[in-house]
Amino acid sequence: MFRKINWKTFWYTNIFSILTLAAGIIFTAKPDIITTTCKLIGGVCCGAGAVLLLLCLFPKFRSQQNIIYGLTFLLIGVLLEIIPILLKVLIPVLFGGWILASSVSGMYRNFVFRHDVPKWWIGFSLCAASALLAIFVMTRPISVMNDTVRIIGIGFTLHAVIRLVSSLLGMEGYKAADANVVDTTIQEKH
Repeated sequence: MFRKINWKTFWYTNIFSILTLAAGIIFTAKPDIITTTCKLIGGVCCGAGAVLLLLCLFPKFRSQQNIIYGLTFLLIGVLLEIIPILLKVLIPVLFGGWILASSVSGMYRNFVFRHDVPKWWIGFSLCAASALLAIFVMTRPISVMNDTVRIIGIGFTLHAVIRLVSSLLGMEGYKAADANVVDTTIQEKH
């Protein structure tokens, strides 16, 4: 028997895929959207800092913690509003710094064990290559960030398309959604 498709259930279950698809297309086509995102995050941080500092006017909410958090949020917000490219630079530099520190540590460890491990140079060489990658990331933060955002956008787009196609192929399940209600609650034994 043919049943009408429950489109409300269909779109409700696929709304995340549709939003992911939109974000993926935007990130792929315009990777410098991060600058706008930084400005938005900066505005939110400024607002949160201002609210926390205003709350400190009332004795009930006045605390050293609220003042510190309020000033920190305000400082971050102002920096992101004035220098929105700051986050685009900081993320690759911090990530590259972490990779560089880890790689140098690995190179040192492999060099120290060179007398005990016959093929120590393989680990040393791999860590050296990783250190070079870290230096590349740290010296070209904006282009690395744009490429990373573009790759994330392509990944979002592919994931969303696969989910939506999968959902369309499973249309029969939506037809029977009203008839078959699955109880997914787990009951504990007492």
